[in-house]
Amino acid sequence: MNSKTVVQGFGAVILIAVLRVWPLLSPHHSLIYHNFLPVRSMVWGLLINLGTFTLLVVLLFRYLQKSETGLRTVIWALVAAVLAPALATDVAAMQRKGLPHLYAEWLFYGTLLAALALRWLLPVAYQRAVRGFLLLLLLVGCGVVWMVPELLYLGLRSQPRDAEVPVTRAGPPMVHGAAPGGHGRIVWLLFDELSYNQAFEHRFPGVVMPVFDKLKSDSVSFSDLKPAGYETERVVPSFFLGHIVDDIRSNLDGEPSVQLAGQKDWQALDSHATLFADAQRLGWTTGVVGWYNPYCRILAATLNYCFWAGNGEWSGTTPDQTALENAMVPVMDTVRGLQSKPRFPQEERHAADLNALMPQAEALIRDQSIDFVFIHLPLPHPPGIYDQRPGHQRNTRNYIDNLGLTDEVLGELLNSLNATSSAAETTVILCSDHSWRIPLWRSTPQWSKEEEAASHGFFDKRPVLMIHFPGQTRERDITVPFEEIRIHDIIERMLRGEEPDFGKSLLAGGTALPITAKP
Repeated sequence: MNSKTVVQGFGAVILIAVLRVWPLLSPHHSLIYHNFLPVRSMVWGLLINLGTFTLLVVLLFRYLQKSETGLRTVIWALVAAVLAPALATDVAAMQRKGLPHLYAEWLFYGTLLAALALRWLLPVAYQRAVRGFLLLLLLVGCGVVWMVPELLYLGLRSQPRDAEVPVTRAGPPMVHGAAPGGHGRIVWLLFDELSYNQAFEHRFPGVVMPVFDKLKSDSVSFSDLKPAGYETERVVPSFFLGHIVDDIRSNLDGEPSVQLAGQKDWQALDSHATLFADAQRLGWTTGVVGWYNPYCRILAATLNYCFWAGNGEWSGTTPDQTALENAMVPVMDTVRGLQSKPRFPQEERHAADLNALMPQAEALIRDQSIDFVFIHLPLPHPPGIYDQRPGHQRNTRNYIDNLGLTDEVLGELLNSLNATSSAAETTVILCSDHSWRIPLWRSTPQWSKEEEAASHGFFDKRPVLMIHFPGQTRERDITVPFEEIRIHDIIERMLRGEEPDFGKSLLAGGTALPITAKP
């Protein structure tokens, strides 16, 4: 086999696998950032994938290039049909968009039929098209000269090891004059991708959320909330810092840098500039149980307790698997897809993350030695992992089902809180990082008819924010536009024992609300 064919084979493979490779090789290094370190077994698994599939494609190309005529040339039409939607998906992903599954099917069959028609009607033109196609693969495959060496470097490079979770450590000393205790507690719950529209205004028929309804009836709620962003990895640090994070990237050791809105320069994400550091300096103990973001790494010395879980890239590969096990993941996913399994592999991983987080979240709430609690859960974020209507024959679970599970989970967390002696002195903050991202999920194979009906094809950008103060027994709805990034300042004032600033609209019809019960 000659080097030209090898490069062409690599070009074909990388068009299909680029969405697995790019999270490692891009300047953002998101696969490194969102996984427990070290990730060497994931890198070697990817290298095994690339090498094995490139070899198979090279053997196929050698067979097909033996002649430009004959029946075997028909296979080029099939190869082009497979790669066309892969290329379109790659382009859409790079633009932070999704390619609708139906469009991918149309592109596959359209390319196949067009290529076969060209071969039948204009065989000479078909031969030229095949040569042009191979030239394109050759150009793409030239990436082998930097991709493979960089992957080898990542696989051989020594990488720090994340601390085993949960992590318990003593915080820094308090600032002079900060009195410990006597300030009640703050329990901050973040439900990922929770939509105000779906949870409260246009709930899908059959969805019941009594716990959410009860909490809202006793809270300050915001019905016109302006989101702080579209992606969790940017929004949550924005809450912590009090500034909109436009972009975030990681170095090879999983240490993040952020680019704040209105600024061109990148700066390290400083944990000592976050709410948790401020809380500790003011005499509060801090604890986090979270999903997706590497909380125990990025917040490090600002937490007294920490636990996190979740593989943010949904690749199915994990650092705790061997390289060979990671290499088998895309093969097994493909096999499952061909078998039309009713549950996607992502659903199992999503459910496993929730099962790992919930005991830790409940334990943290029950631990009254932690004053400032932050819990981030992967609900109602797709994929669906719950069935609100057991007994019905349904092929998929979806976001609508997850809303019901979210209500049950909230009930369990509040029950844990109400069982503590400090419940009457606890402020409960419930929010979401962003709303249900219809444009993103509508393009996936998991998108269901129920979700289409519930969304009406419209993306309502409003996330959720509710704050229940100790002793509050009536609802206060803020209907004027409110920037969700202000959650940072609200919490900052609470930590200092000051009245939060909601603007004039809250107090127009009544008196001020207590922040915490008096000790």
